[in-house]
Amino acid sequence: MAFTILHTRLADRGAALPADCLRVANGRITAIGGPEIAQPGDTLVDGSGTTLLPGLIDSHVHLAPGCTQLAATYGVTTQLDQFSMPEVIDQETPRSSFFTSGIGATAPGGHPTIAFPPIPYVTGPEDAKQFVADRLAEGTDHLKLIYDDGSGARLNLPTLEPRTVQALTDEAHAHGLTVVAHVSTAAGAVTVVECGVDVLAHVPADLMSPEDIAALADVAVIATLGVVVDGFNGPSGRLPLLDEPELMARMPARWRRLLDQQSRRWMPPVPPDGTTARANTLALHRAGVRVLAGTDAPNPGLVFGASLHRELVHLVRAGLTPAEAVVAATSAPAEVFGLADRGRLTVGARADLLLVEGDPLVDITATQRIRHTWVGGEQVRPDEYAGSERELASIRFLGETTGRIVAALKEMFPGFPSPEDVVRDDGEVLGRVVPVTGGWLPTTVFGAPLGPVSDRDEAVETVEQEGLASLAETWWARTDGPDWQEVVLMEAQPERVRLRWNDPLRDQPPSGRWYDLTDIDLSRQPLPT
Repeated sequence: MAFTILHTRLADRGAALPADCLRVANGRITAIGGPEIAQPGDTLVDGSGTTLLPGLIDSHVHLAPGCTQLAATYGVTTQLDQFSMPEVIDQETPRSSFFTSGIGATAPGGHPTIAFPPIPYVTGPEDAKQFVADRLAEGTDHLKLIYDDGSGARLNLPTLEPRTVQALTDEAHAHGLTVVAHVSTAAGAVTVVECGVDVLAHVPADLMSPEDIAALADVAVIATLGVVVDGFNGPSGRLPLLDEPELMARMPARWRRLLDQQSRRWMPPVPPDGTTARANTLALHRAGVRVLAGTDAPNPGLVFGASLHRELVHLVRAGLTPAEAVVAATSAPAEVFGLADRGRLTVGARADLLLVEGDPLVDITATQRIRHTWVGGEQVRPDEYAGSERELASIRFLGETTGRIVAALKEMFPGFPSPEDVVRDDGEVLGRVVPVTGGWLPTTVFGAPLGPVSDRDEAVETVEQEGLASLAETWWARTDGPDWQEVVLMEAQPERVRLRWNDPLRDQPPSGRWYDLTDIDLSRQPLPT
């Protein structure tokens, strides 16, 4: 399909081009200029009051089924995967919308093995050649390695030795691969840079000295500021992404439910505020280090596509200008990772495009006011993902991953807070008490709150008194729409419920219908939309 976007601001490399029209045909940008570039038969798109950006690039994700399709609905048309299993990579499409490291190189038992099934480890320099060869055979686009002993999180984890980092880097470079290193401390960053890596996967969490900053002059850094703060509840008592109306308007219902559930999990009494990470980011930027925008989705509180817009806000809050933040998500990662066909508005480039209302070169939140997105010249339609099997596959995949992580944490830290069943003397499960910020939340067996947060004993008492009794009450439910309707619960299990809607016109069997909890919201009273 050929189309021409008219009368828009064209933003390339953080600056507005003198032209105001752009034409696309056969998935590529074919002309940039004035209205005269439109050809007979073109679909004309009125861009008055808008800015056209290259499709955004998220430089740090971990793939999940359907993630490229979800990200594209937010104008994130390319994702750089920084550690995923081959079976996940092989199922994800379109392949042109992501680039992957495959399995990252880590020491036996090192980070992030608790989140993955068994993986091949690197025990020393002698393993480097075979490890890189295996990743190349799997189709890797760049190499990821992990140099992190866990000290930044008060853990004690095995990690690669510097000589092993050096061997992996040399072998990867011999095959033309860019090398990305996960680090969490300033000392770790300096060490891997001395070994020749090209990109740091995170800005260090501890304050960097001027000497540290100088040592990183020739590398790029994926800041991932959002993973520090967006995974924890904000002033509203819930995850920050839930308080972004423009982004939530595009959020599929299952992902919104996931964020709601994550908001109710245990959190530290004083969540991190990201001050040090922002200070390091600004210092690196001022020193000429290339700062790239990346989210580390789908960590808790982070959603493919949506969270990159939050990341741009974090970069501006750190001290980058809006235009510099846009560069960090477009031309800069394209240049660092050698993606010559994207990240720019130039003739011949892929027509990965994001049309937004307003001017994000001045107001970075304008990227959230999305009018249209295109991938390879094809317009993205959000309703094709929402409610689809790919969305459900994403949520199930994340549930399995989270289960592995929680189980591993409970084994590593026997005192790690986790939900507890409240069981009657005859073995009947009455409900659960869930550790959250400020205490314990009493819930039904399927996770709906029964009362306010309190201490553990009081929460248990609430479940004992109301866990089963509440199921006989009138409940309120909604599926994909904003409106709540009365229902009667017929049967409840931890992962699903059987219910009947009180609406006499609804088509439903007399015994009610089963709903997975990923497909329905339940509450003892209708909640504000």
